[in-house]
Amino acid sequence: MSKWYIGIDLGGTFIKFGLLSDDLHARSIFQLPTPADGGAAIVEQMARGVGQLMGSDGIDHGKIAGVGIGSPGPLNLSSGTIVDSPNIKGMQNFPLRDRVSAAVNLPAVLENDANAAAYGEYLCGAGAGTRNMVMLTLGTGVGGGIIVEGQLVHGSRDAGGELGHTIIVPDGEPCGCGQRGCLERYCSATYLAELTMRAIRQGQPSSLKAVMDARGAINTQDINEARKAGDALAARFWDDAARHLALACVNICRVFDPDEIVLSGGLSKAGEDLLGPVRKHFDAMNWTLMPNQTRIALASLGNNAGVIGAAGVAWRASRQ
Repeated sequence: MSKWYIGIDLGGTFIKFGLLSDDLHARSIFQLPTPADGGAAIVEQMARGVGQLMGSDGIDHGKIAGVGIGSPGPLNLSSGTIVDSPNIKGMQNFPLRDRVSAAVNLPAVLENDANAAAYGEYLCGAGAGTRNMVMLTLGTGVGGGIIVEGQLVHGSRDAGGELGHTIIVPDGEPCGCGQRGCLERYCSATYLAELTMRAIRQGQPSSLKAVMDARGAINTQDINEARKAGDALAARFWDDAARHLALACVNICRVFDPDEIVLSGGLSKAGEDLLGPVRKHFDAMNWTLMPNQTRIALASLGNNAGVIGAAGVAWRASRQ
């Protein structure tokens, strides 16, 4: 009998739900608001969403093999507990996995949300068909997910895969994690905009100053458009971000030798405008001992990667 797997992606504003079939086809993705009270209210909302999902698709409870939950962390995966969640109130030391499992009467598994998104791309997106894949999410910060021989890498304390906090510039920009020179300080969407605005405030000439004066801020789309229009400062900062990202990709290749490195998140929406310079710098820095066989690609699942990956984690757990 064919089985189904439910994915739940917990965010600060919305909880997303979706179904994944045994043959890895996703469907029926929707979202409900994240309750402000946290804790029991979030479990109740998750149970409501699971019921709504099964009801709308006419799937009997007996055909659901498990539920996967993607959550921001830090997490304790072995106990299924959210250790803390700064952006979601009432979730400190909260046993989310077991509470949800009891509420829906189904086996459940908890996974870090960035890992879940990476696993979604691995199973159903840009990484489909690979065995070893690394994903970098270029958004507010830089997240990461590492899949080696089909398995997510978690580390001894569930803190593995934090590629955004690998040090790319010794003694560089201070990072909120307490280190200096982290990758996310040089090629996340947030910090690329911040670094560019700082240079403009210091008096470096740029057409982006008019945008800053009008809106109070700029974003990476503004930087890319200014670069394409011939703005030298925008071009320099865009290229610097691509170079640091390419350096990270070279280091990833030396450590993991993946089939593919997938770029996702807000900055990746620039498409070939980002891929082109990243690949150029990657080719210039990569070793010459043997031909490169690692592909650098753009994610394909968009905002649905997390919920698809959460369901995929449940699919994987049922096979172990």
